[in-house]
Amino acid sequence: MSMYLELLPNELLFNIFQYLSTPDVLRIFCQLNRRFDKLVDKHLYTCKYIDLQTTSKFNFDLIWEQYLSPLAGKITSLSLSNDVNTPDQVDQFYAHGFTLRHFPQLQSLALFHIHSKEIIDKIANDLPHLTTLTHLTFEKSIFNYQYMINIIWSLSNLVYFRFNTYSGSEQQAFHTPRVTSSTIKSIHGFFDERDTNIIALLRHTPQIRSLSLTIHACSFLTDLSTNITSITKLDLLFTKPAFSPLVDFLRRTPNLIYLKLDMVYNGIHAQVWERLIQKYLPNLKTLHFKMNFTIVKAGSTGERQVEQILNTFRNSFWLDEHRWFVQCDWSPITEKCYVYTLPYAFENFNIDFPICSKFTCAIDNTACFYDCVRRLTFNATPDHLYDSLTLSHIQFSNIQHITIDLIGDKRFRCKTGQHDSSAYNCEVNCLNQLQHILEQYRRVTSLRLCGWPSAILKMPHCSIKDVSVFELDLQCRTGREYYYTQEECDQFSRSILGIQCKILTIDVIDWTCVYNLITKMNNLQMLNVRCRYHQPNSSQVSNERDLMEWLHKNIQDVFSDIKRITWKRKSIFIER
Repeated sequence: MSMYLELLPNELLFNIFQYLSTPDVLRIFCQLNRRFDKLVDKHLYTCKYIDLQTTSKFNFDLIWEQYLSPLAGKITSLSLSNDVNTPDQVDQFYAHGFTLRHFPQLQSLALFHIHSKEIIDKIANDLPHLTTLTHLTFEKSIFNYQYMINIIWSLSNLVYFRFNTYSGSEQQAFHTPRVTSSTIKSIHGFFDERDTNIIALLRHTPQIRSLSLTIHACSFLTDLSTNITSITKLDLLFTKPAFSPLVDFLRRTPNLIYLKLDMVYNGIHAQVWERLIQKYLPNLKTLHFKMNFTIVKAGSTGERQVEQILNTFRNSFWLDEHRWFVQCDWSPITEKCYVYTLPYAFENFNIDFPICSKFTCAIDNTACFYDCVRRLTFNATPDHLYDSLTLSHIQFSNIQHITIDLIGDKRFRCKTGQHDSSAYNCEVNCLNQLQHILEQYRRVTSLRLCGWPSAILKMPHCSIKDVSVFELDLQCRTGREYYYTQEECDQFSRSILGIQCKILTIDVIDWTCVYNLITKMNNLQMLNVRCRYHQPNSSQVSNERDLMEWLHKNIQDVFSDIKRITWKRKSIFIER
């Protein structure tokens, strides 16, 4: 490759660098030859954005030692992560003697997977010194809102705040700030809980224009006595069955220009939408919604119900005045009916097979309708799985996570000879189609197989290749657990998906299976595992503390390539 790159002028190479992340520039171009090393040096010294989320430890140390110290005063954007690909990166950042105070020009800071109270305290102490900071993101992190939120609201130039934080496995509530920010205009991740109050939030954030909000309870909605005139963009996830409090809330937002609404358990009928928009939301230009309705079971009666729902979205208000088009997907088996606007504007999409679809517009090309979808879930019985996987009238181009959830009492058998030829052929066809999907959608990095334990064992017989999947979840739902044996774990570890797997969630028979997975899967970095028993042929139930002691004794003293095994947040982390 370097031979061809050598022919390119420096100006073109610098343009290429602009489209690559910092780790990719180092991985691809560093140490090819002296010319490229100088170009990389010059690029990093002129680059004001450093994204280290996917940086290997070698490149990470290289950046610290050669570039970060002299660059710190110029950098305007910094991203750090403690995820499975870069464990302890933020800890290393501080271990190298850096603090956020070393970046006086920092305008954007994004922090991911921070679970250490000590690190959070250091960040909290540094934040008040970042006087130029305008954008702040905390994703999948843990911190004390009561302590942290007032610090964040006191930042003198902060405009944008995004958060998605957890305590254990539960999402943390957003404690309402007690200080007022005169600069924050955009908040993403707020959700209603007992310690939160949207009225107080708005009072302490008078310049807010954009709000992403999850509503778990309706109590605070009824307390609104005045209009919320500052908000022009609203992204809502509504999880309550009753929709009338939601409608009352939307009536209080007269200046909305953009509305995105995901209703988990209910839907707003078209006539209610029309009255709401015409009377209370006169400035609304963009509307995205996803709603759920329940229809009667199967047959022509159910289809007539769907047609009746769609007809209410076919008048001039929807089609001519606003050009808002709607699609309805329903399953005669599950009685679920999803109604959503096109293009589809949400990350999650469920296919409950068999699926039927109707539209309020002529569908000439659906290729771009589902570009926002990142997580795709197939819900089907084994008999319908193949048809579900071959669904052709909906196309996805940006899928990153696929879940296959086999429902019903039947499931494919793991052992050879335990099924008839028709069931065997059906499963082979499903596996071949799954292989096709994984090879077709090259962005897919995560695969969850729920209720289909035999898939991962029989997939090696398929000629699967060129897939990007590195995260596998093989655990079945409670009550239908499947515990993989030593032989099955060994078989899986030799498969293509097993070889390249970095993150694995699985149920196994005993500790020996855990040992085999860690020692034989050379790329494995994170293991979420439940063991049925302690040792082979034992009825003693496993516990995490004893398992970790046993692993330390039997692995780290024997395998030199495994530097450390740690237990964090109910997961085993392997550092090689």
